[in-house]
Amino acid sequence: MNKRVWTVILLGVLLISSVLAGCGNNKESSSSGSASEGGSGEKVKISYLDPLPSNERTDLMKQLIQKFEEQNQNITVEYMSVPWEEANKKWMTMGAAKILPDVISVDDTSLAGMSAAGYLQSLQSYYDKWDQVANLTEATKQARNKYKNEVYAIPDAFLLQGLFIQSSWFKEKSLPETIDTWADYFSLAQKLTDESQGRYGISFRGGANGVIRAMEYVMAATHSDSWFDKEGKAILYKPEAKEAFKKFYDLYLNGYAPKESVNWGFNEMVQGFMNGQAGILNQTPEVIAVAEKNMQPGSWNVVPMPKSDDGKRYIFWGFTAAYAMSSNSEHKDEAWKFIEFLSSPENNLEYSKKNSSIPIYAENLKDPFFSTGAISGYAGSMADTNIVFAGPPSHLTKLGEFTGTYAVEETQKYLTGNQSLDDTVTRLADWLTKEQTEYLKENPQP
Repeated sequence: MNKRVWTVILLGVLLISSVLAGCGNNKESSSSGSASEGGSGEKVKISYLDPLPSNERTDLMKQLIQKFEEQNQNITVEYMSVPWEEANKKWMTMGAAKILPDVISVDDTSLAGMSAAGYLQSLQSYYDKWDQVANLTEATKQARNKYKNEVYAIPDAFLLQGLFIQSSWFKEKSLPETIDTWADYFSLAQKLTDESQGRYGISFRGGANGVIRAMEYVMAATHSDSWFDKEGKAILYKPEAKEAFKKFYDLYLNGYAPKESVNWGFNEMVQGFMNGQAGILNQTPEVIAVAEKNMQPGSWNVVPMPKSDDGKRYIFWGFTAAYAMSSNSEHKDEAWKFIEFLSSPENNLEYSKKNSSIPIYAENLKDPFFSTGAISGYAGSMADTNIVFAGPPSHLTKLGEFTGTYAVEETQKYLTGNQSLDDTVTRLADWLTKEQTEYLKENPQP
């Protein structure tokens, strides 16, 4: 490597260091002794990185930090934020430079890669002594917050899929405002479609991450809790999975979704529901606030995800961004104290209510907030003990490339008539199987 390249790298590291000066390994001079609640020992400064900044969330996190500092007068917390779109790149860059903040909020698709790289600290020893473990919901215990069977992060709250419905459309057609099974979902997609009025059954996602919704149905139809079989081969190779894949994409091909939705991503599909183009929208709870702002009261609602023919709900839930600890932190006990504080039942309830997300504690789900209004559709799913996690294989380091680029290109070829069903399914299955095979070689399963 030539001198110029080394100079560029060094300048990059120095730039990041200057921006984050005082973060990660901060210590304020004071008398000796360890930090303790309300004590008078050593003054310690830790840093926290938030990848989901918004006016409301930032205000809430700063309020929680102030409350924490009042209870722990020897610990100060520096709040930092980074836009979500830049978060993964920022985490990896800072991790490589060993300047990752003491505590970060990380999503489940990035956790495995960061843990494998050694950027995150295992929380297992703290978790084993945590007095709240027994109170966690089943979804929290099943959360993808582990690496090599050790806990690396504590979920903050959960987002999961639910079905937004145009209640007024259902009333007009004298249809019950429920979608109990996947069979109902497909039937209603047809019944609600009226092209003469510019109305379509579903708000379809043909762009980035749309394949996740397809695989959600494939897993339900095949009663699978993984995208792979026990040998590591993609379930899409199975005839019944290919049939389910076809049935899902037929919703678009049969005209039950707007033609332009072949390119829709998150924002477009939400807008397609809000502006009255689509009768059903499969989305997460943060859309509730948008619907409340842009739609007439009583014209819409949220119902739980449908059941498969075996009576189970195969759904994808994930934490919004779990609290993790940097492996390079010099104040790990203080960092855990902050994580433990944010994760307390009291603070988790406040956080969940203000962010329209699902709490990590079973007792918190009993709060009236989660039994009324649109959020109750999500709480109903999470309270159901007969649920199966049907999320994507977040352990694959190239999963983002697959869901955001490769699968988009392949499925759009199929939807536009430029590639056969067999070729599309095979190419997707081959890609996934190759990545899973490489993963299993490096991470042998017991």
